[in-house]
Amino acid sequence: MDCASKNCPYKINPNVLYSENKYCCIACKKTPNKHNKSCKQVKFTINPTNPINPSNPLNPTNLLNPTNPLNSSKLKKALLVGINYIENPANMLRGCINDVRNMQTKLLNVNPECKEYRILTDDSSNLLLKPTRKNIVDNIDWLVRNLKDGDSVFFHYSGHGGLTPDTNGDEVSKMDSCIYPINTGKIEVITDDELRLLLVDKLPTGCKAFVVLDCCHSGSALDLRYVYGAPEYGKLIMSQNDKYPKSNGSVIFLSGCDDQQTAADTVDKNNVPSGALTNALLDVWNQYGTNIKFKYLLWDVRDVLKKKKYTQIPQLSCSTNINLNDEFRL
Repeated sequence: MDCASKNCPYKINPNVLYSENKYCCIACKKTPNKHNKSCKQVKFTINPTNPINPSNPLNPTNLLNPTNPLNSSKLKKALLVGINYIENPANMLRGCINDVRNMQTKLLNVNPECKEYRILTDDSSNLLLKPTRKNIVDNIDWLVRNLKDGDSVFFHYSGHGGLTPDTNGDEVSKMDSCIYPINTGKIEVITDDELRLLLVDKLPTGCKAFVVLDCCHSGSALDLRYVYGAPEYGKLIMSQNDKYPKSNGSVIFLSGCDDQQTAADTVDKNNVPSGALTNALLDVWNQYGTNIKFKYLLWDVRDVLKKKKYTQIPQLSCSTNINLNDEFRL
C-alpha cells in the first residue's frame, strides 16, 4: 500500500501506520501536503502504560519495534520431557507423561518434515531416556547444537517446578525458579540460571526456540528480558528487565503460571490425566491452528484456563523484542 501523502516514495507497512491508516512516516503525519524525500519511516516502541486496544490494533504507539519475522523458520528438533515421579510416591503426578505424548502427536501432525525428536519420561526402560538432571542437560545441549540460520526448536517440560534461593542477585524476589528432574526416586534441580545458560545463551543467531514449561512457579524460569502482560483479554503491556541480556537467537517462552503460583495437574476433556497449561495450549492450536499471532497465543491460552476456572496465569516472555502482531509458527 502506498502512503497517502503526495509523492511519498515509501510503502506502508501494515503494522506501522498512523491514525486512519493514511501515513507511513513522521513528515507525512505532520505536513502531508509538503512532503519531501527526507521523510523517514520510523520504528515504534510499545508504551507500557498504554495497552494495545484491539479495536485499533494498528495504533503505532501500541506496537513493538518491527523485527525480522519469525514465521519463516522451520522446526528442526523437539525435546519433550514429562515426569510423573513414579518412583517418588510423595510427589507423584498423573498427567505429565500424557502431556508430552499429546504434544508429540500435535507436532508430528503440523510438522511431518521434522524427524529429530527426543522424549524423556520416567516410565522409559532406557536409562538414557530417563528425565534425570544429566539427561535433560545433555539433551538441551543436543537441541541447540549444529543449528543453521532459519532453524527452530521446541522444548516442552511437564513436571514439578519450584523456587530456590537466588545465588547471583538477578531476582527481585531473591528466589530463582527451577524445575525438578528425577533420578531413581531422588529429585534433582535445574535452576533458571542454568536453563538460561544451557538454552537461551547457546541458541545461534537466526534461530528460534519455543519453550513451554507446564509447571509451578515458572513465570521467569528462563530469565528472559521482555515480559508481556495481559490485564484483560484484548490488552497487552510490555516490561523489560535490563538485568537479563538479549540473546543471539529468539526464544519465546510460555509458562504454566507466574512465579508465585502453582500449575494444575488435571484431566482433559476425555478425562485423561494431563496438565492444565498443555491442555489449554493444545485447545487453542486445535481451534485456531498453530500459526497464531503472538498476542492471541497469550490471550486465548489464558482465556481457556479462566473459563475452566483455573487460577493460574501463564506468562509470555521473550529474549528479543518481537512484534506481537507477527504470527507464531512452529
